[in-house]
Amino acid sequence: MEDTTAQEETQQLPPVDFISYLTNLIETGRLYLEGFPNPETGEVVTNLPLVKHIIDTIEMLEEKTNGNLTAPETNFLANTLYELRMGYVRAINSQETSAQEETSAEKIEEEASTENTENPS
Repeated sequence: MEDTTAQEETQQLPPVDFISYLTNLIETGRLYLEGFPNPETGEVVTNLPLVKHIIDTIEMLEEKTNGNLTAPETNFLANTLYELRMGYVRAINSQETSAQEETSAEKIEEEASTENTENPS
């Protein structure tokens, strides 16, 4: 009975080829880029260093396979790598903007607090 289940699972898996391998990498990158809820805390988990590592891995594959891929494989690699890079850049910029907004809000609160202690009405 277990053999039948294992065979059924094997039959449902996609073929092992370059595009399916890249798809797994890209989807993992997207998952960590967009974030997903931690089942225990409900907090959205992102992992930009892991996304950067995945981008670096795909870039290495691009370099090592240069000239050895079919046209569809080359196009898929270039397009999905571009999309992942742009998503990463947007996420980094968003983090920087959020950090700047937090710093500005803290300064405003600090100034308001200082004004209240200097000028008690």
